[in-house]
This record gives sequence, structure tokens and C-alpha cells, in this order.
Amino acid sequence: MKRSIQLSVLLLVTALLLIQCNVLWLPPKKYHPVNRVTLAPPVMTLEEYTSSGLISRHPRPYVYTIESRNTRGAVLVFGAEHTFDPNHKQFPAMKENWDRFNPTTALVEGNLDLILTWFFNPVKASGEGGYTQELAKSKGIKIYSWEPGIEAEMDAILEKHDPFHVAVFYCLRPYQNRWDQFSKAGQDSKMAHLIADRAQYKTLRGTLTSVDQVDSLWKADFPSLPSWRSYKHPENGWPDGMLKQIAEETNMVRDVNMCRAIIELVNKGERVFISMGASHAPRIEGTLRGMIQ
Repeated sequence: MKRSIQLSVLLLVTALLLIQCNVLWLPPKKYHPVNRVTLAPPVMTLEEYTSSGLISRHPRPYVYTIESRNTRGAVLVFGAEHTFDPNHKQFPAMKENWDRFNPTTALVEGNLDLILTWFFNPVKASGEGGYTQELAKSKGIKIYSWEPGIEAEMDAILEKHDPFHVAVFYCLRPYQNRWDQFSKAGQDSKMAHLIADRAQYKTLRGTLTSVDQVDSLWKADFPSLPSWRSYKHPENGWPDGMLKQIAEETNMVRDVNMCRAIIELVNKGERVFISMGASHAPRIEGTLRGMIQ
């Protein structure tokens, strides 16, 4: 017992030292805006984004800067390709924009992994968010996730949709055909882990317990489509139906929280560098230009 306590203390002290030495990076905390301002103009919906053809017309990365005349705050939005390739051409562009903009605060999409930099490349671990974290660490500035959090999302979505579809959606969302190189057994294992992790929230608990249930719902809702194991989203978009409705609503919950976070920080005089998937950047642009004065 005494040895166990000593070992725990040693591990804790070691972790604290690694954090202090900037070797161990903890996932950024979420930024929760205090002011729930009404956004006008509103964020562009996913349906507007796709049906207008904007999805295929805008550049990637999609980058723009908005300066506040009132507070001297500003935001640089970097809409990136989701990639874990450190050699991707967008990362030098991100560094160039970062240096030019000289931010005081950074925001990233998602929940980044804990990174031990002695062994893991930040981009390989967390994509463009990991690279943004690396830039923020090098400058010693605060970094947050702009996500409202999965629980806040689920609370909003469960007001409109049945728990079974919601549970399947949240397990399919991180899958996104990222593991198509695996065998069917390997894909089933990945999905089983997602179910164990994501289908345990409040009223979702017990609604989704097996990969077979994911198969059954997909076949019932999309009989003419290939399996969820090979269907490519978000490349092809979510297929028409309830999963697409849920996707659009979750994106709106996330985008509204992101815009409120940006606006609040800029109003405090912060220079905010924010990275996100390329589809978010053009959809929030009109809102930010209308709200930041």
C-alpha cells in the first residue's frame, strides 16, 4: 500500500514536471462564452452551404481576418483541411498567417489528444488543432477548444430526435470512414469502442449496445447506399434523412458557440487565431463580419 502511494506520487510529480517543461500537453479546456448574444446575421446552414455550391467553390484553406474598430481586438479564421500529414502544404501557410497576425489567444476545433511531444508529432496526433497548439505553446499564449461539448450538443439534439438515432449519429460521426483500411472485424472493433464511449450519456444509455444495431438502422434508413463502413462522410455529406438533420443541428449548435466565443474574446481586445475544418469558415464569415464592429 505504501509503495503504491509512493508510485502514484512519483507519477504525479513526473507529469507535473513534464507539463512545466512543455513536454506533456494537456487537451485545451473548452471556452464557454458568458454572453449568449443573438447572432445577426445568423450562421449559414449546412443546407445553404451545400445547395448553393459554395462547398465546392471556396478555397482550401479558407483564411480571413476581421479587425474590431472599437476594441482593437481581431480574429484570424483559418479554415483547414482535416489532415494528419505534417507535410501538408497548409501548415506553412498556417505558420505564415500566425506570425503575421501575432495572436494573443488561440481556439481549436474538437477535443485534442494528450500529447507527449518526445514521442508524438502534434499534427499526427491532432491534425491542424495539434499544430495550432504547437504554435500557441511556442508563444506561451492561452489556447481553448471552441466546442460547446458533446453533452451540450446532445441536450439540444435530444429535444428534437429519438435517442436511438442520436446515439448512432454520435458513434458514426468520428468514424467517417477513417478506418477503411481495416478489415470488417477491425472496423467493428472501432465502432464497438465508440458505442462503449459515446452511447452512455443520460437518456442514451441502453439504447445502442451493439454494432449489429448500427447495421440495422443504416440498412433501414439507407437501403440503397453502401454500408456505413465504406460510405464516405463528410466527403459525400450525410445521406438524406434523420442523420443528416441531426448533423446539421449539431453543426449549428457548435458554430453558434464558436461565434459567441470569438465575439466575446474580440470584444475583450484579444487577437484570436482560430483553426477549424474548412466548411465552418465560410459559413460563419457573414455572422462575424456583422457582429464584430
